[in-house]
Amino acid sequence: MTSEVSRLEEAEARRCAALMAGDASALEAMLAADLVHIHLNGRIDDKIGFMAGFRDTYLFRQVTRGPLNIRTWGDSAVMIGPLTQRLAIRTTGEEMAVRAITTQTWQRSGGEWLLTTCHNAPVSG
Repeated sequence: MTSEVSRLEEAEARRCAALMAGDASALEAMLAADLVHIHLNGRIDDKIGFMAGFRDTYLFRQVTRGPLNIRTWGDSAVMIGPLTQRLAIRTTGEEMAVRAITTQTWQRSGGEWLLTTCHNAPVSG
């Protein structure tokens, strides 16, 4: 395993930990300014919209990634793998379980990996 793959795995682990901890500052620092986040329902958010949903709408109870296929090309990387989440809607307390395959693109900037794109596709069953 290359050191960059290890660094990307660590970045994704920190991202998941920030989601579960409700740490908006840590999460925002890991996201590129031009983030594109595609939700399971097809809705597309930019960084501002994604962070607003994180702060105002959802509580992340559990975020688990399965085995990740990570490929790097210089300062760019693609990460693909399973994602399971348990979320609660802040206003109602309603809980949702999510199972998806997630494709992410990352860009190294200033020595740090930033998430630039996240696309989630539902897994049935």
